[in-house]
Amino acid sequence: MDLKSYLVERKKLIDKEIVKYLPPFPEFGFRLYEAVKYSLIVGGKRLRPILCLAGCEAVGGNYRNAVTPACAIEMIHTYSLIHDDLPAMDNDTLRRGHPTVWYKFDEVTAILAGDALLNRAFEVLSEWDFDCKVKIEVMKEISKASGMLGMVLGQQCDMDAEGRSDVSLEELLFIHRHKTGRLITASVVAGGITGLGNGEEIEALRKYGDGIGLAFQIIDDVLDVVGDQEKLGKNVGSDAEKGKVTFVTFYGVDGAKKKAREEVEKAVEALSVFPADKVEPLVEIAKFIVEREY
Repeated sequence: MDLKSYLVERKKLIDKEIVKYLPPFPEFGFRLYEAVKYSLIVGGKRLRPILCLAGCEAVGGNYRNAVTPACAIEMIHTYSLIHDDLPAMDNDTLRRGHPTVWYKFDEVTAILAGDALLNRAFEVLSEWDFDCKVKIEVMKEISKASGMLGMVLGQQCDMDAEGRSDVSLEELLFIHRHKTGRLITASVVAGGITGLGNGEEIEALRKYGDGIGLAFQIIDDVLDVVGDQEKLGKNVGSDAEKGKVTFVTFYGVDGAKKKAREEVEKAVEALSVFPADKVEPLVEIAKFIVEREY
């Protein structure tokens, strides 16, 4: 398959649909609305929502049924980036090739925009016109991945580890399996649940998500060392500036790339329970993750 065309097509779908989930423009407080809309339309690969659509297809579902959870996931991911960029966290001024939300607007607006996106995501999911039991399972999957059992916990652990030289590999794996990996896993699993996948299929998608989620973070660490800032659309070299222990710290650049490839191989192997044609997009996305330059 032509992965580039596939990603472009699915990204266009998400770009078109996600703005439809914004509420009407308010009479007052329009700065919040502007910040939220800005954060959603300034780019991004839309990897997580695309994984959601592909997970739905993998189990034989219609990917269009998964558009609502896919957009909700992207809202949650975007909120996490807004907060991650704040001066109190990573203090970044560039994201997706554009000024970060706090830098363009102000810190207060950025905090509130992130809060608004997180809550809007669950409003959208609650209003989703779909089977109630399936909807609850999808919401549970996404909320666990994004909250105190997932992304938020990982972010706290990441902040706790900043500037420390005694961070173990075990601790680093814990941080990134939660901070980055859990939402990636939830994306593909939520798609599988939406497509009415059985227990074996959901478990396979979960293993796949865990593998590519870790690989994604490992390559992120590599790109922070050797990446092109213009291609990445964000500041590079920030990990070293903040004294962060990364996968490059433990493995070196080449060793980290090797570790990422190993994780992707395990992820792809987990998909063997599916017909090959159903999971071709997921296989190609896994390969893209370790080969990407942005």
